[in-house]
Amino acid sequence: MIRPEADRAHRAHRRFRLSLILGAALVGLSGCQSDLLPAVFGLGEGGVAAYAPGTLPDIVAHEGDKLLGQSASETGRCIYENAVGRRFRADCPPGYKP
Repeated sequence: MIRPEADRAHRAHRRFRLSLILGAALVGLSGCQSDLLPAVFGLGEGGVAAYAPGTLPDIVAHEGDKLLGQSASETGRCIYENAVGRRFRADCPPGYKP
C-alpha cells in the first residue's frame, strides 16, 4: 500500500510537471501568434526595411557643438559633443592645432 504522504507528493510532482509542460507550450505557441507577440521569431507584423545601397551623409559640427579634442585614429578629424551629450567625429575647424 502507498503511504498517503508519498501519494500526495507524487500528485504534487505530477501537477508541477504538467504546469511546466503547459507553460512551455504556451510560450512556444505565443511566438507563432502575431496578435500575442508580434515579430517574435521573425513572424508577424515586425516590419522589414529594404536594403538600400548608398553612402552615409558626412557628419559635420554645428553651432553649439563642443569641441573636445583631436581624433587619435583619424588625422584632421576632431571629437565633438552635441547638446544631448552624444560624441561624434567630424572635420576639425580651419586652423585648429591641439
